[in-house]
Amino acid sequence: MPFLGDSFSPPFKDVLAGPDGFLASSWERFIRSAYDRLLPLGVENSFPLKNNQSAAADITDLKFSARAVSAAFIDFLIQRTTTGSGAVQLTAAGTIAAVYRPNSAAWVLHAIGTAGPSTSGITFSITAAGQVQYTSTNEGGTAQISKICWRDRTLAGKNKLYSSLAVK
Repeated sequence: MPFLGDSFSPPFKDVLAGPDGFLASSWERFIRSAYDRLLPLGVENSFPLKNNQSAAADITDLKFSARAVSAAFIDFLIQRTTTGSGAVQLTAAGTIAAVYRPNSAAWVLHAIGTAGPSTSGITFSITAAGQVQYTSTNEGGTAQISKICWRDRTLAGKNKLYSSLAVK
């Protein structure tokens, strides 16, 4: 059975490779479709967080282009633990939505279904260019773990008014 664009059934009855030794077109369409569907789910990333970060600092690789993304949902886990005198164990998990507002050409952050990362001493912000940043509180002791892990899922939702992407 050949692969149909809206179906997610693998073409098991089709040959895997054509006579030229390359992937058969039905399998290529299936793999491309799977890739296109899985790509927005994102992969897990991590970034080290500094203690007492008073000026907003970039979280490397947590940036969105308004030309390709209208909304991003960032599932995160923050771990900040220290040892010694004044040891702390601060953790938080949740989801934050980064939403692009085309009329103001700005991004905004919204916490979803969580009180936010306040229990970790981390405050998030986002620049007009889509770069997610953070500040952190000053915690005592010797840092043992200090990082954020995240996975972002995106929606294009583009419009010809502010994107060069094809609009369906």
